[in-house]
Parts: sequence; C-alpha cells; structure tokens
Amino acid sequence: MGLAHRILRIGVGVLFCPDVGLLPTIILESQKNQVATLSNYKTFTDSELVSLCLKGDSRAWEALITRYRRLIYSIPVRFGFTTSDASDVFQSVCLKLIEHLHELKDDTKVSAWLITTTTRQCIHVKGQRIREPGTDEDLEEPPDPAENLEEIRVQIEEQQQVRDAVEQLPDRCRQLVDLLYFDTRSPSYEEVSQILGMPVPSIGPTRARCLDKLKTILRRRGIK
Repeated sequence: MGLAHRILRIGVGVLFCPDVGLLPTIILESQKNQVATLSNYKTFTDSELVSLCLKGDSRAWEALITRYRRLIYSIPVRFGFTTSDASDVFQSVCLKLIEHLHELKDDTKVSAWLITTTTRQCIHVKGQRIREPGTDEDLEEPPDPAENLEEIRVQIEEQQQVRDAVEQLPDRCRQLVDLLYFDTRSPSYEEVSQILGMPVPSIGPTRARCLDKLKTILRRRGIK
C-alpha cells in the first residue's frame, strides 16, 4: 500500500498552531520506540525529514509541516481567501505533498514545490468560487495575485528565508520575534510581557538585540 493510500486510510487530523489557529494536516502512522522529540527534528535537513517521512515517521512529518506551515498559509492569504478556504488549500497541499514526497529528496526543492503547488491550488479554488452561483455580487475584491505569479514567488521565497533565519535564533529571541512580527493576533507589549514573563520596559531593548542577531544570521546566508 502506498503512502498516499495509507494516509487516506488513517484519515485527516488537525495540528494546532497558535499563530494561525487549527491547521488541518495529515497524520502519519505513529512509530513505536520513537526516541527523538520534535525539537530534535528542527536540525534535520529537508531531505532527511522527507526520508524519515517515507519510512512512516510521524514526528518527521509534523516537523516538515511545522517548518513550512506559514509558507503554505501565506499564499491563500495573498489571494484574499477566507479562513475556511485557506484551510482547505492547506489540507489539499498537504495531501499532494505526501503523494509527491518521493520526488522531493533534494533540499532545494521542497519550498519551491510548495510555492508552485499552493499557488496553483489557490488559482483552482478561486476559479471554482467565481463559477459558483451567487458570487456575482458587486463587492470590492482585492487585487488578483495570479496576475503576477513570478513576483509573488520571489517575495514568498524571501519571506521563507527570513522565517528560516528566525528559527536559528535563541529560543527567547525566536519567541519574541514570532510574537511581534508573525503572530496574526498582533499582541500588545502588555500581552507579550504576560506571555513571555518579560517586563514591558525590557521588550524594546531585547527586540533590538534580537533583530541584530537576526541580521547577522541573514548576512551569513547572503541576504541583505
């Protein structure tokens, strides 16, 4: 039985991510005697995670989806999709990913494949919505991202590079940067203070130091 059929047999579950709510994802069969925790998987390359996924390692799958969940979700957001449609796109892309894992053992391919596949899925969903009855109301729509896909691809790749760099920050800095710049709830300094147990007056100076560290990581990666 192929992986795709195994996934469909097991069914679809959800992975809770505080920044985007409940994100649908496919749950692989769990392995017995898993020694490594999810945090250990962060150091694995994409090709290593893909290889483990192909062996049925559910933690590797979770780590791979966690690594790219924001990348996937950022694309339907650009299309102006509702939360429900964005979740449907996410689920569809995850299903397609598991079906094509064997083709993605090259580290350089995963993000590019996800950008292309998610964009195509968004265009497909957008076309379906346009054809649905009752969608011809005189409503102001956001600009259609499909008109400039190459520009979108470049922007999304750059954003993913920044997210990858953020993951290299020390835990405290990573948490702070996530809350201040990536959390869709846009928490206030007071809320950040409560979440991190950090005095409000310390947030600004700590943020500046963390951003300096992030700039250093980006420069090492050749990003200015």
